[in-house]
Amino acid sequence: MSRPPKTPPPFPTKPFGLLLVEGGDEQKLCEAVAGPTVWSGLVCWKASGRADLPNLAKLATLDPSFGHARSVGVLLDMEDNPVEANALVQRTLAALNVSAPFVHGTFVPGAAPKVGVFISPDGQQTGSIDTLCKQAVRNPALASCVDTLVTCAGQPHTTQARGMKGWLDAYLAMQSEPLRLHQALEKPGVFDLNHAAFDPLRAFLQAL
Repeated sequence: MSRPPKTPPPFPTKPFGLLLVEGGDEQKLCEAVAGPTVWSGLVCWKASGRADLPNLAKLATLDPSFGHARSVGVLLDMEDNPVEANALVQRTLAALNVSAPFVHGTFVPGAAPKVGVFISPDGQQTGSIDTLCKQAVRNPALASCVDTLVTCAGQPHTTQARGMKGWLDAYLAMQSEPLRLHQALEKPGVFDLNHAAFDPLRAFLQAL
């Protein structure tokens, strides 16, 4: 039997930045990249998958304290279909009553609250947060071994996004303690969280 979704945390009655993410890994990455000072000023709601983001956005607007939100940021993965990802963004923005076109990584001017969208990895390439994390791994020798494994296996994944996820899963499985991504983001030696690959996401979170 599946567990019922957790109730999102309540909104404060003072100004805050609202971050809507597609899942737990995205939430953990944002928390790690933002740092405690920035994160303490944000409220993060996670969806039960990217397709649930419009519903989560609509639910947020119905909260009595939504008016205290100074900004709303939406984070989702591009995955393998940019057209589908952009359509999902449009549905999410519509749920937030935003009709202006969006530019990846920036906030719509004049909106109240201001609204911005970050499509990982960079708003253009297919992929996900896994793409960013791969660039920031701390063990280049192990990364080379995983590259060899993927080549030896005949590059079995049928899409770029799946291939990146498979690569990162293999890398994390070869730690002294096999880890999932959300666990690895809590360990200091797995990723360089100050890596330049995370800078655009960090700037987006700081602007919330």
